[in-house]
Amino acid sequence: MKRYLVILALFLASCAAKKQAAEFEAQPDWVKQKPIIPGYYVGIASVKKIGTSAQYIAKARQEALTDLAEGVSSNVSSTSVLRSIETEYGYSESYDQKIQISTDDYLEGFDPVDFYENESSYWVYYKISKSTYQEMKEKKKQEAVATALAKYQSGLQEQKLNKPKEAVAFYLQGLQALKRYLSEETPAQLNGNTIDIGNVLYSSTSEILNALTIESEKSAITLKRGESFKSNLEFIVRYNNKPVQGIPVEFAYTGGYLKKDRQNSDVYGMVQLEPEVLYSRNGKEQISANINLKDLAQKAVDDLFIRGLILKRNMKPAIVQVNIEAPTLSLTITENSCSNDECARIENIFNQNAKQYGYGLKSASTADYNFELSYSYKRGESAGGLVSYYISGKINIKDKSNNIVWAKQTEDIKGVGNSLEEAKNKALNEFQTALDRKYFKQGIDAIK
Repeated sequence: MKRYLVILALFLASCAAKKQAAEFEAQPDWVKQKPIIPGYYVGIASVKKIGTSAQYIAKARQEALTDLAEGVSSNVSSTSVLRSIETEYGYSESYDQKIQISTDDYLEGFDPVDFYENESSYWVYYKISKSTYQEMKEKKKQEAVATALAKYQSGLQEQKLNKPKEAVAFYLQGLQALKRYLSEETPAQLNGNTIDIGNVLYSSTSEILNALTIESEKSAITLKRGESFKSNLEFIVRYNNKPVQGIPVEFAYTGGYLKKDRQNSDVYGMVQLEPEVLYSRNGKEQISANINLKDLAQKAVDDLFIRGLILKRNMKPAIVQVNIEAPTLSLTITENSCSNDECARIENIFNQNAKQYGYGLKSASTADYNFELSYSYKRGESAGGLVSYYISGKINIKDKSNNIVWAKQTEDIKGVGNSLEEAKNKALNEFQTALDRKYFKQGIDAIK
């Protein structure tokens, strides 16, 4: 029986090998090996028969066209926009991935040569004449150059009218029209002269950005933490040293977020940051105003690579130094709440907490915030020779205007002892610990 199974397995393997050999013989030569045809680009693709016939045929077509496009080689011209980008920034941000020949670019003239299929797969074979490809490419390139030239002329007109935002938009749109050709020379005729329109658009964009500046009217401000600066912070945007309108500006604060962080310059080139409450544990922070290149690019073009041409640029921001003074605190304990020693211990605990978090200490009449503490004792239950005492307290924090900005009722804190005095002292110790570890910290945190 075992010998029979071995013979059967060998027979089946032999049949499978013969079937595979027959299938291979039936395949056309172009399936077995991609042909090389002088004067032509060739594209071949194979896909599994998954989905409907329309779906896998469409997929095979697309992949064959992609294979066709990959056969088209192009060298980066030494005078191209791409070379200028590489010279300026040292890299082209995966240019080959971002600017690649689409399967629909210049390939309308491809010839569907043949197709082949078996039970599981489908092959398709396309080719296109290199001369046909070059003709179509040149035709589309000239159309792109004409569009770019028109965009340049529109941008130049806006630039002369002191409208750099509008000019940059036109220049970027021109570069977007030329995107497929940024690795090549892009000659165009302008006023009887031959120019490389790609390089002219790129250099004109750089020229505008180099001439845009932003400056602050103030170099520094001083305020208390948790308070706002008193008046608007003003910044002026200039183009070629003249105030310019419509330039987007973005504000940033190193100590956190700003409620309103974007604005466009007005007719006087002015942008203003309205007063905001600033918080920071640091003594020094910065507010900066930056020309918002991202906004400029997004409103001009939708292509991410073209946007990136200006997003790489470093624009000098206008900076205002912010000197932050810590608010001052004081503690007032309601009269008759504690003895002199008790009051001194609680005051010492409060002072340590205030200093730990960077706050100064002043008298109640001059401090920015006054902590008003009151507490009282209440006798508790007695059992088994032990007695208990409870302490409950309240903290109100008031600002200089005597407004309550935070209030807290403490929980009842219990002390147990063999005598009333011992129970009271234990309750007081627990209360002081709660003030130190919990309530004073909560109050300080509430005023930032």
